[in-house]
Amino acid sequence: MSKKNIIIGLFLTSITFTSLEPVIVSAATKTGTTNVSIVLPDLVILHYYSALNLTFEQYTQSVNEGSGGTYNVQWSGTTDSGNTMTTSSLQNVLPGTVSMTIPSVWAVRGLSPSGNAQVSISVLNSQLVSGNSKVTILTGTGNTEINDNAGHSGTSITTALKGITAANATIGNVKMTLDFSQTTLAGAHSGGQYMITAVTL
Repeated sequence: MSKKNIIIGLFLTSITFTSLEPVIVSAATKTGTTNVSIVLPDLVILHYYSALNLTFEQYTQSVNEGSGGTYNVQWSGTTDSGNTMTTSSLQNVLPGTVSMTIPSVWAVRGLSPSGNAQVSISVLNSQLVSGNSKVTILTGTGNTEINDNAGHSGTSITTALKGITAANATIGNVKMTLDFSQTTLAGAHSGGQYMITAVTL
């Protein structure tokens, strides 16, 4: 073997040997933390029905007002004496006003600084009419009110919002008192309207 070949062979062996050496690299690591804050606005979602149809059950009754007594009848056909019915003597078998609670006709949910909202009801049109026949929605405390099934009732209440999810919404009822003293016709009477307002607190 020539001296030149020996030198080349040693050089190649050195290169091959060096390429098999492991390369050790130190990893550089650094962490950072970020604080996140969110500012949420007041938010209220009010659910309501745009129309309610209240259908009263059919009602008939015979009322025995007792004995009419003895009537004196002349041959001309004129009668006198005996008892006579008057509006004040008739038995009052039906009330002139009816108070009812209409269940689960509004709901509220949302966000507020206190977690509550003020919910109120007002009657915009108290007259339901059919020709000259009228049914009147009586207004004010004790007549037209709301309640939230949590012990709060009145024309204006403070109730819990309980967040934005529908599953946690506060569901409430409407109490309404109707006056039938000017009602003279059967059938549909329309035109009454109330408004429910929800305000965050």
